[in-house]
This record gives sequence, structure tokens and C-alpha cells, in this order.
Amino acid sequence: MKEVEKIFNQLNSMLMGETETVYSDKVVTLAYEPLNVGKIKNPDGKSEAQGECGDKMWISFKVENGNIADVRFLTDGCGATLACGSAVTELAKGKTPYQAMKIYPQNVVQYLDGLPASHLHCSVLAVNALKRALKYYKENSDDKKNKSP
Repeated sequence: MKEVEKIFNQLNSMLMGETETVYSDKVVTLAYEPLNVGKIKNPDGKSEAQGECGDKMWISFKVENGNIADVRFLTDGCGATLACGSAVTELAKGKTPYQAMKIYPQNVVQYLDGLPASHLHCSVLAVNALKRALKYYKENSDDKKNKSP
């Protein structure tokens, strides 16, 4: 049994070493300890988006005093997708919906101190989910309803 444990530990060290060289420390941290995970009850904005790899992401948020006060995400994706969900929600917090529309995949990648090319699509998924939630907000906000004839 000790030989099996030794091989397992060597393999685990190799894999962790690869992870650390491919992904930034921030990506690794957010993959294991993601921020803003969950779903908001009665959100002002909500969405679902699917990435090119099949991963899905759901984003919901609340607006208070014109700013995104709370924003949460869920995903069935990989660690890079978790990190991108954390990044996009952190970037959106405190911004107006208009300002949040100006968040792009490169902002997510920069926040994460980089992503491997093979996982750049995860940042696109996160931004698409946010923009769909913002579109939902715009189409369903009280301001729009109050301005109807």
C-alpha cells in the first residue's frame, strides 16, 4: 500500500506543479475558493449562458441606489470557469448596470492575472452571462415600466 501512496503523491505533485505553471495563483485560489457563488432570490437581473465547451453559467444580481449591490453566479464548469465567474462578479459589484456593460473578457483575464489560451473561452462565458443578466435588467427594470405610456 505504501508504494501506491508514494506513486499517488508523486503524480499529485506533478499535476499540482503543472497547474501552478499554467494557471496564475489567483485562478487556482478562485477555482478552489470561488467568490460570490449562489443565487439571489427575486433578482433584478438574471441569466443563463452556455459556453462553446458546453459549460453553463447563471448570474443573478440586485441593484440598490442605481448600483449592482450583490451579484452571484453558479456554474457546472471547470475550475477556470469558477475563477471567471468569481472575477466577473467582483468586477461588476458596485458598478451601475451601464458601467458593468463595459466589462469585457480581457478585463476578466486581466483580473485573474492571465488564463491559458485553451481556457480563454471561460472568460467569454462569464461576460456573456453577465451581459444577458444586464439585458434582462434593462428590459424588466421599474424605470422602463414607469416610463410606459
